[in-house]
Amino acid sequence: MNNLLTGFKTTKIRTKLILSQIFIALIPFLLVGMVGLVFSFREARKNVTQRTSQTVTQISQTLDIYMEDLDKLVYVLADEIAASDPADGEAAEVGRVRRSMQNVMDNYDEIAGILYAYSDDRYISTGMTRISRDSFNRESWYRTALEDINSLHRISTVTGRNITTVVGYSVDDVFSVVKAVYDKNTGHVLGVLLIDIGHDIISSAIRDSQIGNEGFVFVLDEDDHMVYTPINDVVYRINPKWLSDENRTLSVRTGGGRYYVRFKTSERTGWKTVSVISYDALMTDIDRMIVIYAAMLVVTLVLVQYLSLRLSDNITRPIKGLRDLMRKTEEGNLSLRFESSSKDEINDLGLSFNHMLKRIEQLLERVRFEEDQKRKAELKIVQEQFKPHFLYNTLDTINWMAREHGARDIVGLVDALTNVFRISLSHGKDYITIREEVSYISNYLYVQKTRYEDKLIFEVNADEECMTTLVPKLILQPLLENAIYHGIKMKRGTGHITVDVHRRDDMICMSVTDDGKGMDESTRDSLRRLLTTGQENAEIDPDDNQSFGLYYVRERLQLRYGDKYKVDVESTIDIGTTISICIPYEGEM
Repeated sequence: MNNLLTGFKTTKIRTKLILSQIFIALIPFLLVGMVGLVFSFREARKNVTQRTSQTVTQISQTLDIYMEDLDKLVYVLADEIAASDPADGEAAEVGRVRRSMQNVMDNYDEIAGILYAYSDDRYISTGMTRISRDSFNRESWYRTALEDINSLHRISTVTGRNITTVVGYSVDDVFSVVKAVYDKNTGHVLGVLLIDIGHDIISSAIRDSQIGNEGFVFVLDEDDHMVYTPINDVVYRINPKWLSDENRTLSVRTGGGRYYVRFKTSERTGWKTVSVISYDALMTDIDRMIVIYAAMLVVTLVLVQYLSLRLSDNITRPIKGLRDLMRKTEEGNLSLRFESSSKDEINDLGLSFNHMLKRIEQLLERVRFEEDQKRKAELKIVQEQFKPHFLYNTLDTINWMAREHGARDIVGLVDALTNVFRISLSHGKDYITIREEVSYISNYLYVQKTRYEDKLIFEVNADEECMTTLVPKLILQPLLENAIYHGIKMKRGTGHITVDVHRRDDMICMSVTDDGKGMDESTRDSLRRLLTTGQENAEIDPDDNQSFGLYYVRERLQLRYGDKYKVDVESTIDIGTTISICIPYEGEM
């Protein structure tokens, strides 16, 4: 390398110019080519990812639809068995149960067998038989059904049972569904219904979806046990622990190859539908582009070399002076400047170089200044982070001491205040669930009630289906603070605050209502403008604590939801105030 650099330094300027022009010409070509290849690869991967995601979702939805139908079938069959009247005689009852089971078998080809085990260890079966006389009570599937008699249970692994299918299905070819049968009037368990379902329904759903010539799909249960897999050496190399984020395509190397893995978790069964696609199949088109790019590169090199030979003779020697100046500046001396008596292009280049040196000096000075400011900001952040953590730990100590002395009222207050600080810290998260938000405001109001005693009564109502939705952290606290300090505190007698969180169609509406002092129309309208359009259009002092807290709420809503949120303010003098926030319902997280 040193010999090459030495040889380059001793060559003539003309040769250097030729090499430089070739190099400069190749830079954009290489950049454009590399960027094109990168973007082509990303686009190909994106297309495969989207297609795979759609396929996995389609398969998962197909399985969910079938499972939903199967669940209904199991419940209906269990109800029919439970409704059998023993007064008709044991033979008649067994006949009715067997006919119901056979009817199901005749209409559902994928069902490998059905067995109903009575609580007294008798059984009725269609397509299944008992291997030994061991009691069903010892079977894991039987005990699983009794753990929750109201629910249906799916068992992906059927090995080690005292039962086999008459048709001769392998244990790897079926999964089971079990359901306890009980008298709905007395709650007495009558027996357990066991149904084996063949993997044909899964394999047919997969066959109907194309995932490439070298791709395949397998299914895991909620405990990461294999439910269904095609014959493939790669599938057992996929570690279920890798499947943690279904919104991300996982790239893994295993078995001497590279694969893209994506999965979808069923909300109904908890099963994971996993697709695996070979990286080599994805790279086929990319390899073709690389060959074309290499051919274009060779043609470009020949053309650039020819043009460089023709143009290099027109470059004059003043470049050498400028080059020498550049070498000195490379050593760190930025005080040098290019000087020339000529007015040609080299002089323009030298002046531009001088301007560049000046700009570099300015940028270096700016970088030094910004680094100094950054260190100061980092120190301030560390100091600010210490305060809430120190206070949180101190409250924990006070709580412990209060418990030691039996001061239960202080324990309750400190617990509430500790929860307030815990949720407000939230490990640095900007968004929390509505459940955490409700917990926060409940503890916050408890602290305030302890302070104001009988002057404050509060109530919090929230729909359970809204609890897992993410919202900006502490979005209701400024509303509560205003309700207390500008509503209840200004009222004579006891004040009431009600917090409601309910879903309305595709929106979640959160409201804070107080029966305090209220506000006049002018103040109410200004507050509306502050919460909907920003403080520049509101006639309220932005330095006021009330206005700042509400403006802070508006900014965070705008950042999170854009224009998809709604805010409303209703208030009447001496009657009270209601502030409502409606945000899009985003489903369970």
